[in-house]
Amino acid sequence: MKKSILKGASIFLASVLTVGMCSAYSVNAKAKFSLPKKTTLSYDKKNNGGNGFYTNVIYIKGTNRSNSESILRNGIKVKSSNKKVISTKTFEKDYYLIADNNQVGIGVKLKKTGSTKITAKFKYRGKTYSVKTTVKVIKYSNPFKKIVVDGRDCTSDFKNKNGSGISFMGRNIKITPNKNWRVKSIYTYKPGATKMKRVKGSSVTIPTNCRAFITMENKKNKLTEKVTFDETDTSEDPGFIF
Repeated sequence: MKKSILKGASIFLASVLTVGMCSAYSVNAKAKFSLPKKTTLSYDKKNNGGNGFYTNVIYIKGTNRSNSESILRNGIKVKSSNKKVISTKTFEKDYYLIADNNQVGIGVKLKKTGSTKITAKFKYRGKTYSVKTTVKVIKYSNPFKKIVVDGRDCTSDFKNKNGSGISFMGRNIKITPNKNWRVKSIYTYKPGATKMKRVKGSSVTIPTNCRAFITMENKKNKLTEKVTFDETDTSEDPGFIF
């Protein structure tokens, strides 16, 4: 009987130690962060407004609401291997909190078409991480065959890239994608909310005092173009347009 009790106690102790070791491992395990292996962005030679840092953002996978502030507080160093094609900077906190599940975004400025490698280094929980992506910059093309906002045809506003990534006032948006393009996602967001709401289909009616974030994707080269629409009080600063 005594042997049986001792054996049971040994098994219990081994189980506790195993669980404890697993728990310690899960706490101390290195987090997983990455950039897409390849990234495609578009450059508009005629209109430089769409080539800036706040329009062209590459998000670090693995970053989220719980770790983003800590990562940015420690600082991120970003380098471009070909500064003639792209120059880089990192966003301050206000510019990443809403977009794409609160991921940390790397803002890049496009200077011309071509290729470069972007490297970002940062610290999190005492560990140093380095993530890389190869970026191809191609010529901009209009993702919309037709886009109607509050009954007005706005397709020509996107003839040049300065139409993408800036804020438009409007409530009812209907989209017809151009050839080789699709509506990747539509989200609405109300200032103060912790999450965005996804909208299905290719049209959206923006609730009062909300914004809509529309992402178009080229089916061939996976290039994305993002547009922000506001249905907010005009006295309110749109702030974090991406």
